[in-house]
Amino acid sequence: MKKFLIVPALFLAFISQAQNSANRNALLERKNGLYSIVLQNQVLEIDPEQGGRITALKLDGKNFLTSKDVHPAYWGSSFWPSPQSVWKNPAVLEVDQKPYTVSVENNVLKMTSPKDSNLGYVFTKQISGDARKGTYTIKYVISNESGKVQQVAPWEVTRVHPNGIAFYPKGTGERWGNMAGLAEDKDGITWFNYPADKITRSTTKFFSDGAEGWVAQLNGDILFVKKFPEIAATKAAPGEAEVEIYANPDKLYVEVENQGEYVELQPGASTAWEVTWYLRKLPPSIKPEAGNPALTAFVRNLIK
Repeated sequence: MKKFLIVPALFLAFISQAQNSANRNALLERKNGLYSIVLQNQVLEIDPEQGGRITALKLDGKNFLTSKDVHPAYWGSSFWPSPQSVWKNPAVLEVDQKPYTVSVENNVLKMTSPKDSNLGYVFTKQISGDARKGTYTIKYVISNESGKVQQVAPWEVTRVHPNGIAFYPKGTGERWGNMAGLAEDKDGITWFNYPADKITRSTTKFFSDGAEGWVAQLNGDILFVKKFPEIAATKAAPGEAEVEIYANPDKLYVEVENQGEYVELQPGASTAWEVTWYLRKLPPSIKPEAGNPALTAFVRNLIK
């Protein structure tokens, strides 16, 4: 008598989902120590040796992010613990500076930092590309290995070229910071049209609550969008905000920054935060102008 193996439908669905996920992930390549994720005419480059930093985001070969040729320390996209008042100087952050260990599974790049000797954090970054959607997803994990209770919020700091337009849905309350007056609100959207002549040593940053969980940067006809979990203004880290825009006083770069919820971590506990990146060429029918409602509609349709 033959015996038949009965496989539960739920298990088959799980296997199918895992296979689909693996097939959907864009191919991950390694060359000269850098990892690249290619999505047709897009390329995301990551350097595990440089603090697991995202070093480039390219469309048709042009890097939307700034490189170390622009600034030796502040370039590409970094991940920091918030608030900055706890550590102040990025140069002391081992999780931002030192090499990460690497593993790859199903075309997902997983990088793990060394334990930061000052803060006791260990960072993990899982980065993948979705070949169907044409997007990149970064899952950040902060683990508290300090042996004491700590509070922290995740903080993504992405450096782009100046002369662009940053915009996002306005949240509750008012903007603050010495650059707050250089942004404008229109139809529920905050617009920062880079004013080179007004960026000075004393006018470099503003802080703001956002809404809808996204912030965009337009430079020429190329649009970059970051989508992340929306948080209430009261959930931000002390002295920080969900959306922050920094303009380098030497006019070398602009930082488009987004933060997650400020949480308490017991010793050994972790918190995870996921951000999705979109990079698109703007249709010729949409004018690349601050305040243009068609820009907002394009972003909302893109990320829905």
